[in-house]
Amino acid sequence: MGDDPNSHGSPAPKPELERVLELTVEVEEPIEIGETGDGHRRIIPISGGTVTGRCSGRVLSAGADYQLFRAEGPTELVAKYAFETDDGSRVYVENRGIRRAPSEASERLRDGDPVDPDAVYFRSVPSFETADPELDWLTRHVFVAAGTRQPAGVRLAVYRVG
Repeated sequence: MGDDPNSHGSPAPKPELERVLELTVEVEEPIEIGETGDGHRRIIPISGGTVTGRCSGRVLSAGADYQLFRAEGPTELVAKYAFETDDGSRVYVENRGIRRAPSEASERLRDGDPVDPDAVYFRSVPSFETADPELDWLTRHVFVAAGTRQPAGVRLAVYRVG
């Protein structure tokens, strides 16, 4: 007691990132809820897409991205959906993150207009659930993703934190 916890032992290891998946998620027109007091709420249905990397398959037409757009702060993103591998296994994805850009670019993103990806900070933390033992590695690690808004959806590069 009273000892400095930083004075003993080795420092914590520096995490390394391994790129493991690339997801292209296609979306439909947003369902506008409107200004709720916390921001502009909308729900964006997920209609499909692809998965490549350590496993490959297709994003199922199920789920949505629940967004809370704030003009003066980052947009909060919570996407819940699933994908099916080429082998027929299914994976549930819950992806929480933020997207931040200068006001003009943020409004263009909200309206579905193209924006230079370098002008946007879009990061998230996906988690995965599956019944397939071969894909169990998805449930045993922390993942982070970098996203890019596309004209009809988003592209996510998913990294395993080692």
